[in-house]
Amino acid sequence: MVLLKHSDFEFKNILSEGYNITEDEPDILSEVTMADGSIRRNYGKMPKTNIKITFSQLDKDTYKEYISHFSQNEDVYSYFSPKQQKMLSKKFFVIFPEMSILSITKNHRYDEFEVELKQCGEVST
Repeated sequence: MVLLKHSDFEFKNILSEGYNITEDEPDILSEVTMADGSIRRNYGKMPKTNIKITFSQLDKDTYKEYISHFSQNEDVYSYFSPKQQKMLSKKFFVIFPEMSILSITKNHRYDEFEVELKQCGEVST
């Protein structure tokens, strides 16, 4: 089963329990606490989807290939939606956290690295 795609490229090597998704999270524009202690929020029109993907056990060439698909600050990705049980495409901001390197030998081994995708738009069809 494919969990994440960029154009025609299908990502593999996703760590077990390394695909974490929050769908339709409300876009909170502002939040104010009133004098009586109640809270008022203003919401944006588009609920957001956030995805954290952890890739594991990558050699140097696979790592370079994967990183090339996350080279833009924002891009369109297709992902599996557990909520709708199908692939959906949306525009995401790409956020890179730290990575861990397993060994630095001739072929380098990357233990794991995580990429976070935060929805920034819909895809027009």
